[in-house]
Amino acid sequence: MKKALYFFLVALFVVSCQGPVGPEGPQGGTNTKIINLVAGTGDWIETLDGNQLNRFYYCHFSMPEITSDIFMNGSVSTNIIIDAVQQPLPTVRHYQNSDGTSWTQTIDFDYSVGGINVYVTNSDFKPNPPAAMNFRTVIMW
Repeated sequence: MKKALYFFLVALFVVSCQGPVGPEGPQGGTNTKIINLVAGTGDWIETLDGNQLNRFYYCHFSMPEITSDIFMNGSVSTNIIIDAVQQPLPTVRHYQNSDGTSWTQTIDFDYSVGGINVYVTNSDFKPNPPAAMNFRTVIMW
């Protein structure tokens, strides 16, 4: 009886999987564009909030490759390059000064149609403009 039930279930499964072949789907594949960026020491813009607190620095890169279609349907990622190693953004690093004080540096980014901004925020909010930094942006659509 178990064998007959097993045979019936297998036959039902095989028959239920048959049907007409549907239309061919769209061509697959992903397009990518890689853009290397350099923020020089003089490229960082210091910014404070409305209360003149919460200091951060940013660098804007014009990027016409980020079209409205890519903004809505694609993806943009950015890595920082340090000592021939790529680290995806956002990245957070913790530091300690020689006097024992600790602080954290956060590097993140955002993008919109036509541009990308990279931000550097130090947790102590002291005026300390970032050094030159190298980035690699990957646009996928």
